[in-house]
This record gives sequence, structure tokens and C-alpha cells, in this order.
Amino acid sequence: MHRLLTRASLSIAIVMGSLLTGGAAYAEPAPMVRVVLESFVAYDLEESGHDEVYVIAQYEGKVRQLFPTRTGELSVARNDCIYISGDSCPPGTTHRGYYSANNPSYTADGKLLMVALREDDISGDDTLINVPIWPQPISETQYFREEANINGYHYALNFRLEPSY
Repeated sequence: MHRLLTRASLSIAIVMGSLLTGGAAYAEPAPMVRVVLESFVAYDLEESGHDEVYVIAQYEGKVRQLFPTRTGELSVARNDCIYISGDSCPPGTTHRGYYSANNPSYTADGKLLMVALREDDISGDDTLINVPIWPQPISETQYFREEANINGYHYALNFRLEPSY
């Protein structure tokens, strides 16, 4: 009988504690990942002379411009390397100085996250590189390098996903 009362008292204490703290057990916040641009290289252009490029991230129907940090685009020439963070520019490219980028965090819930390098055209923006990611919780940095050498242009995009809490 004493054991039965002890178990009943313990059960009541757990239920009361749950009710006093909002009715649910405490849950850890959802893990996040941060998109950090490292660099991109315009080995060969889509247009002659210069391309006007920018980088975006799309997640849950929302678009965020990562580079340049304000809306608009950056004019690049053939063999330009736009260095933001991470490793240096490859040999044979023109280092274009240091730039900054937006580094947003996204919930690591397996939903589609697209990172895209785009070229601004009068007839509509062209996607030069499109990287689909389904982020999961991570504890170490993941590196991405995507290269496109099609339709007369050649670009490389380097970025990483970092854990974000």
C-alpha cells in the first residue's frame, strides 16, 4: 500500500510540475544552420564584357539576397574572383578585394533551401548556379563548391553551412 501511495504521489507531482511550467515538458530550440558565402569566380561570362551578378537564398517561399548585402548586383569581368571569406582565390584569377555578405540562419528541419548565383538581364534574371540543400542539424561545418560550365558561361560558387544556435 505504501508503494502504491508513493507512486501516486510521484505521478501527481510530475503532473503538477508540468501544469505549473506551461503544460509541456521543456524542449530544446530547433537547430539552425547559417549560410556563409566564401567566394565565387566568373571564369567565363554569360554576356560579353561584364555580367551583373548577385547571390540569393530561398527558403519556405522567402527570398533573401546574400550578396551584395544590399539589393542590386555586382559587375564582374572574365576571371574575376569575388572573395568574401574562407579560402583565397584560385591561381590565374583576378582577386577583386574583400566583400561582405549576409549570413542568415535557417531552421535545420529538412525543408528545401536553395542557394543561387544569378545574373541580372534585361529580359529576366538567369540562374547561373542553383544549389538545393535539405539542411539537417549539424555539429560541424559543411562546405559546398558548385561549378557550372554550360551554355557559354563558366562560374564557380563556394559557400558553407555552419551550426547556428
